[in-house]
Amino acid sequence: MAVQRVNCNKRISYHEGLMSDASFVPAEDLQRGSFLFCGGSIPKNPEKNWEIPLDFEEQCHVTFKNMLGVLETAGTSQDNLIRVIVYLTDMRNWETMNKIYLQYIKSAPSRACLGIDALNNGYQIEILADAFVPAKK
Repeated sequence: MAVQRVNCNKRISYHEGLMSDASFVPAEDLQRGSFLFCGGSIPKNPEKNWEIPLDFEEQCHVTFKNMLGVLETAGTSQDNLIRVIVYLTDMRNWETMNKIYLQYIKSAPSRACLGIDALNNGYQIEILADAFVPAKK
């Protein structure tokens, strides 16, 4: 079975214009069969000219909205999440992130939260997610 690339720049209007920091090519999420593997959702705010909020809480909200936009465009939702991995640059923000996480994710996917030294561009959070994509009826 071939890997289908879900290109955010073309298929996900919510992410239109989002560029990958590492390679300066449109960010992509991969779909293989019924599974979607979302690349790192980041706190670039498409509603505010792609700015990166300085406030941690706002970064969380923007990042979760971006992740949900990818899921929706691929034909799935947070209800079909299988795994979520959250990266934080300061684990003291875990409780704040967790409260915001619960506002966006009502299902109970496998979950991990990792503290790391740094992320690009002053990001304080990045999220990886894997989801099931139901067959279209």
